[in-house]
Amino acid sequence: MANPAGNYPGRQIFLGTLSTGHPAFAYFGSGRSAGSQGRYATDFIEGENSIRINPTDAKEKFDPFRHYQAVRIQPSTGLLVVSNSQAPVDAVYEAYWLGHKVKRSPHFFVSGLLRQLGPEYDSEEKPTSRIVGVAYNDGSGWLQMLGITDKVGEAVETSPFATEPGVLRFVPTYDGNVDYKNFDPVKLKVGGTNFASMSRSPQELAEEIYEMSDYVDPKYGELRVWCVAGVQNGNGPGGWELGRRNRHEVEE
Repeated sequence: MANPAGNYPGRQIFLGTLSTGHPAFAYFGSGRSAGSQGRYATDFIEGENSIRINPTDAKEKFDPFRHYQAVRIQPSTGLLVVSNSQAPVDAVYEAYWLGHKVKRSPHFFVSGLLRQLGPEYDSEEKPTSRIVGVAYNDGSGWLQMLGITDKVGEAVETSPFATEPGVLRFVPTYDGNVDYKNFDPVKLKVGGTNFASMSRSPQELAEEIYEMSDYVDPKYGELRVWCVAGVQNGNGPGGWELGRRNRHEVEE
């Protein structure tokens, strides 16, 4: 099985439900350059309630486009926010966590924010789409949403959803080609970005996505770098049991 988003999805967020009936997420990363490939996903950092994407070389200069909090989890509610960009993480986290205190609905907050932010300008010629995923409990059950922007003033946000068991929806930054273009947001809006998973645990999910993304390019070599996954089963931070698979194992 190949990655349903193609040989080079860039960064990719999955949200849905495992066959066990538990809500689940995954965040997969791939890269072409040495700097993009020289990264890893940390273990959960309790002091900041997050998982970071860090350089494998601790002496490497900080790069805000490559090194960031990819996942934040609110420990008391289980609210989960995942993104390929630091900029939306904190704002989305606060909107979903604290919005009810000011009687503000978070629905469509993500698309409004992404329209203002636009893509990441890591390259003037090819800015990278910003993608966001949110999972939260609205009191009646777990809901999830995905969002993406590839240009200022435009963004797509799904309505809150809960998939059937064994299905996850996904959004990647790129169109899957090694000489990439950004993923077309319309494809997220109309649906069809579904992935049928056989996994029953977070570690299985991380391994499943990492292993299916095994494309090796003649020019850039192996592209896959990490996959982090979580299952909302009452274990772990905020009830999320976590798993990960890194190309480079780094002692923390």
